[in-house]
Amino acid sequence: MKLIRKLLVVRYQNRPLTVIEEDGKIVSFSISEEEESILGNIYIAQVQNIVKNIQAAFLTFADGKIGYYSLEENKNPIFTNLKQTDKICIGDCILVQVERESVKTKPPTMTSHINLTGKYAVLTAGNTHFGISSKISDHAWREQCKEYFSGYCNEEYGFILRTNAYRVNLEIIEKEIQILVASYRKICDDGRHRIKGSCLYKNPPDFINQVKNIWQDGLKAILTDQKEYYLQLKEYLLKEQAEDIEKLCFYQDSWPLSKCYNIERQLERALSERVWLDCGAYLVIQPTEALTVVDVNTGKCIGKRNNPDTFLQINLEAAKELAVQMRLRNLSGIILVDFINMEDANNRILLAELEKLIQRDAVKTVLHGITALGLVEITRKKIRKPLHEQLLTACTVCHGTGKVNLKNMEDIQNGKEKNIIGSGFE
Repeated sequence: MKLIRKLLVVRYQNRPLTVIEEDGKIVSFSISEEEESILGNIYIAQVQNIVKNIQAAFLTFADGKIGYYSLEENKNPIFTNLKQTDKICIGDCILVQVERESVKTKPPTMTSHINLTGKYAVLTAGNTHFGISSKISDHAWREQCKEYFSGYCNEEYGFILRTNAYRVNLEIIEKEIQILVASYRKICDDGRHRIKGSCLYKNPPDFINQVKNIWQDGLKAILTDQKEYYLQLKEYLLKEQAEDIEKLCFYQDSWPLSKCYNIERQLERALSERVWLDCGAYLVIQPTEALTVVDVNTGKCIGKRNNPDTFLQINLEAAKELAVQMRLRNLSGIILVDFINMEDANNRILLAELEKLIQRDAVKTVLHGITALGLVEITRKKIRKPLHEQLLTACTVCHGTGKVNLKNMEDIQNGKEKNIIGSGFE
C-alpha cells in the first residue's frame, strides 16, 4: 500500500524548517543552519599543507576557510592550474566539493569526486560506472536502464539512477542527465578561468533540496505559509520539476500551519531522551561523541513476566519506533541498540523486521546484526547535523553533562540561573 506523503515548510527560529509527513505521522525534520550551509558547494581550493603520515592535505577556500582532503580517497584530483605531473603539491589549485560540513573541531571534508544531483539521477565525477539505487529490485527494469544509459558513462564520470527514477519515462531521465552533463562541463570550464577560493556551484537551500530528494512516490502536497519560501519553491519547481508545480500550495489562514500539524509538540518529542511506546515500554536515546546508544526498557508494559512472546512484541514495537526516530532526529554514524534479551529464533524475527523498516529510509542505512554482547549495530550515512545539534546548545549550568552540581542548586532555586523555554515559531 502506498504511503501518502506531504512536505511542509514553516518558519522556526527565523529559519526554514522542513517537515515530512507520511500517512498522517511526522517522520522527518530538517532545519536550515543559521549560517548559510556550504554542503555540496563546489570551489577552487588551494593546497595549503600536506600531512603525509595521515595521507591528507589541508586546503584553503572561500575567504580563507580550511578544509580536509583525503589523498587516499582522491587519487585523481581535478587541477585548475597547469602542471607537468599528476602529483598534488603545496600551492596547487584543485576543483573540490564539500562532502561533509564541519563537526565541532573537525574542518569540512572536501572531495574531488564531484556529484551533481537531479531528481532522477546523480552525475558522479571520478566514478565512471553506471549504477541504480539498490532500493529498486525490478531486475527487468534495471537491465533496460543499463542498456539505455550505459553510453553516457565515460572516463570522466558515471551516473547513478535514484529511487525516484523507477518507472519514469526513460526519455525524461535522459533529458535530466544531459542537463547534469552540461552543468558539469560549465563548472570545469569556469574553473580554468576563476581565481582560487571562488565558488563555482552553490547548493540550493535545504528546503529546496528536500523537495528534490523526497521520495516522489505518494507525494501529494508541498505546503508552506511563508510567502518568501513559496516564491522560492515556485521558481525552483517551474525551472526543475514542472511536473510537481500543482502540488505546491500556499497556506493562508489565521491558524498557522505549525499549529495545524502540532509541529512544536512533535519537535519537543524528537528532542526528548525518552520515547514512550503504545505498549507502555519506552526507548532511551542518548547521542554521544562517537555513537548513539538506544536502550529498550519494559517500563509500564503489562504482560506475562519473562514471557518470550511479550519480549518479542515489545522489541518489534521498539524497532518500528526506532526506524521513525532515526529519521526524525537525523541520527547518523554508529547506532547501538540494546533490545530486551531474547532467544536466537526471536532475534532473527526482530532483525528481519528491522531490515524491512530501515529500507523506507531515503538515507543509506545498514543493519550489521548483533554483536557478541547482544547489541544490534546499525550505521546510517551522515549528511547533515542531527536535530539536537541543530536546535540545542549546551546548558550554562551543567555545561552539557545533563547533571547539575549540588553546589549550584541554591543559585538555581534563588533564580540566579534560569532556563527559559519558548516557542521558536513566528
